[in-house]
Amino acid sequence: MQLFILLASVRTSFPKILAVLWTFFLPVANLLFLVGFCICLDTVFGLWKAKKLKEKISSRRLSAIISKMFLYQITVILFFLIDKFILNAIMLTFFSVPLMLTKVIALILISIEIFSIDESYRAVHTYGLWHAFKRAVGRAKEIKTDIDGLKD
Repeated sequence: MQLFILLASVRTSFPKILAVLWTFFLPVANLLFLVGFCICLDTVFGLWKAKKLKEKISSRRLSAIISKMFLYQITVILFFLIDKFILNAIMLTFFSVPLMLTKVIALILISIEIFSIDESYRAVHTYGLWHAFKRAVGRAKEIKTDIDGLKD
C-alpha cells in the first residue's frame, strides 16, 4: 500500500522535478544544443563521406554517435556544475565572462567536431572547408561585379 502511495506521489511531482532541473540547467541549454547539433552535423558529413567513397556503413559505427552524444553532453553538464559551485566566483575575478570554463569546454568539443567535419570533407574533395568557403566568397564577389557591370 505504501508503495502505491509513493509511486502516486512521484508521478504527481515528476513534472515539477523536471521543471526544476530544466530551470537549473537553462544557462547551458544553448551550449548543450550547439554541441549536439555539431555531433549531428558531423554524423551527416560522415555518412556523406561514406556514401561518396563507397564505404560500408555499419550499425556499430552509427551507435558510437549515442555514446559520443552522451559523453559530450555529460562533460558540459559536469563542467557547468564545477563552474557554478566551485570556480565561477574565482574566474569572475579574472574574467568578466560568467561560466567561462563551461564555455571553453563546449568550444573545445565543438572544435573537435568541426575538425572531424573538415576531415570528412577533405576525404571526398582535395581541399578543406576553409578553401571551399574562400572559393564561394570569391564567386560571390565575381557575381556582384557582373551585376554591377550590368547596371552601368
